[in-house]
Amino acid sequence: MTEKKIESGTRLSSMLLDHFIMTMIAVLFFIPEMISTFTNAFTITHEQPQTEILGRMTYIYLIGFAIYFCKDCINGRSIAKRILKLQIVDNLTGQVASPMKCLLRNVFCVLWPLEVVVALNNPSRRIGDRVAGTKLVYFDSSLEQPKVNFGKVAITLLIAYGFMVLLMIPLMSMQPKFVENKTKFVESSYNIQTSKSTEKLFNDSMGQILTADIKVYDRIETENLKYVSAIFILKKDYLESDSDFEKLKAETTRFILTQFPEKTFVGKLEYVYQTSTSMTSKMIYFDWRQTNDKKGSR
Repeated sequence: MTEKKIESGTRLSSMLLDHFIMTMIAVLFFIPEMISTFTNAFTITHEQPQTEILGRMTYIYLIGFAIYFCKDCINGRSIAKRILKLQIVDNLTGQVASPMKCLLRNVFCVLWPLEVVVALNNPSRRIGDRVAGTKLVYFDSSLEQPKVNFGKVAITLLIAYGFMVLLMIPLMSMQPKFVENKTKFVESSYNIQTSKSTEKLFNDSMGQILTADIKVYDRIETENLKYVSAIFILKKDYLESDSDFEKLKAETTRFILTQFPEKTFVGKLEYVYQTSTSMTSKMIYFDWRQTNDKKGSR
């Protein structure tokens, strides 16, 4: 019996539908971080802000990527291929491709522009198929399908995940280069008396324009310095105008320095203006080891 030839349109539809469905599945593993980010976007905290590009949640994200590369591992048929009645088989024997062969062919999805060009010229075999020794055919429901070996599928998924982790390790090791203004204070050194007295100083003197929330720690982990964190909830939007903000910053800085002499502390001042629908903030850092002002909106 002559094998029905895969048409270019069918091949392109399979690739696009596969990518869409598997991307949606992979996105599910980003939802916890998305929820956390949305929740924290309107959370005001004394914790030091960090700009880590990669964090612990990365290991969860990688599960989604591993599933993407293993999309055809169950009898050579991804969700899209089941919809379009297609299947991945061994090019020589015509038998259902093994989970490992399916993984190997799908790794080449990272070369998607080139893979699309090759697939349109030879719809049955893109680059990944040539390397893995597989091809795309129409699913024949009259043929008996082998029993799914879930053990092999699980091993293939673990291999895909391990491969992704190995790729990420070098990037994870570079994380300190992507963390800004990270100063660890000693939690047990929290000085409630100094914190409250400094807070009272601000609220008594500037209460008409802001409400202050101050925390002072007597020690940071690496040096003999205090850590001062001040959050100013503004009663008017002094952040929109640069001149207004500079005046506010000068006044609050002067108050801080009356309590804590230069070079005896590090810390941050965060200015926040919040409405029912938005929150804008500007932040400055006191770090006599490096000067760095940071502005941000949340």
